[in-house]
Amino acid sequence: MADPAITAATPGRSLRIEPLEDIQKGLCCCCGHLAAAAAVAGNALCLTCVPAYALDEPGIDDVATLIWLPHVEQGALSRCVTALHVACAAEGATIHDETLTGRSKDARRVLDALLACRAGSNERIGTDRPSLLRAAMRALQGHKPPRPEGETGLRVLTLGLWFPDHPRRYYDAAAEWAKSG
Repeated sequence: MADPAITAATPGRSLRIEPLEDIQKGLCCCCGHLAAAAAVAGNALCLTCVPAYALDEPGIDDVATLIWLPHVEQGALSRCVTALHVACAAEGATIHDETLTGRSKDARRVLDALLACRAGSNERIGTDRPSLLRAAMRALQGHKPPRPEGETGLRVLTLGLWFPDHPRRYYDAAAEWAKSG
């Protein structure tokens, strides 16, 4: 799947959440790890990967943040984020709880380290807000991406919250994933 920043530069396509078509059911086309739960621009994505591409969705800045992590692909980051949330859910917690212990506390430390990578996004494009990425990338159309393989190094870090229509959806899913495995 394309780098989220490169997808953001694609003209004419809405980057909003769409229902899955029967033909799209299967594994997420970004991380290849979880079952697809929704589509964005025709791509079947899991709940962890949806925010990386749903940049036109209202509330995206509450659901995700931009980080600079050029050595990790978006799908690998999403698999890591899923594991962090599942580790917390397995202990009956969310990664945003005030008092964490054990693996949940370790998961929060990893999330904090990833959140520190927002500084790199701010240094490079002046923001860590996914809602502004689309406009920034469109302004750069016609310029080559900074890396030869078409990757920007910008990644979208899912925070574990969900869009306003169902704010606990991701937490509930992480709890189910923890039970199943």
